[in-house]
Amino acid sequence: MRRLLEQRNKKGEGFPPPFLKLKGGDGLNILAIDQARNGAWSVFDYEDGRLLDYGVFSYDAAHYTYSQAILAIEELMDGLIKDHNVDAVFIEDIQFRTNINTLKKLAHLQGVLINLCERNHYLYGLVAPSQWQNFCRSYDVGMDSRPVRGNEDRKKSKQMSIQFVSDVFNIETGNDNLADAICIGWYVVKAVEIDPSKGIVKKKAI
Repeated sequence: MRRLLEQRNKKGEGFPPPFLKLKGGDGLNILAIDQARNGAWSVFDYEDGRLLDYGVFSYDAAHYTYSQAILAIEELMDGLIKDHNVDAVFIEDIQFRTNINTLKKLAHLQGVLINLCERNHYLYGLVAPSQWQNFCRSYDVGMDSRPVRGNEDRKKSKQMSIQFVSDVFNIETGNDNLADAICIGWYVVKAVEIDPSKGIVKKKAI
C-alpha cells in the first residue's frame, strides 16, 4: 500500500485534506476499482465490512477511443467518490502479462486515476492482483489456495473471484470484473489498515 499524497499548500505548510474529515455516523467508506476499458467498482463500509454498492462500466472500442474511455472512467470515478462519500480509493495495480501495448494503456489509465486522487487530495492506494487473490483464497477455506501464476491460471483466477463473491456475499454474477472489484474491496477491509487521523494506508498484521 502506498500513501501517495503530498500534503502541502502554496507556502509549503502541511494542511488537512478534506478526506480526513470523517462524516459523522457514515463510517469510513472505501471505493475499490478494477481498472480497464471494461471494468467494475465496489464500495464498502470499512469499519463494519458491509458491501454498500457495486457496479460495472464499459466503454467499448466501437464507440470510444481509448483516450475517450479514460476520460469517461475518470469522470465516473470522481462521481462515485462524491456520491458515496468515499474516504479512500483503492485501484488494482497493473502488471505485465504478455502484451506490452495493453500494459501501456492500463498505465495511462492508472496515471489519470492517480492524478485525479492527487489533484483532489483523495487518500488512495494500489493493490497488487496477487495480494487480493491470495488473500481471498486463504479466507475462503473451500477454495484452491495455490497462488496464481502465468496466463494459464488467469482464467482460474477469474473463476475464483466469481466463486468467492457467490460464497461470501451471495452475489451470483458471470462478470469477473465485478467479482474482482468486490474481492479487492474485501481485501482492503480485512487486510489494510487505514488511519484517517494521519492519512496513512498500510498492510494490517494478519
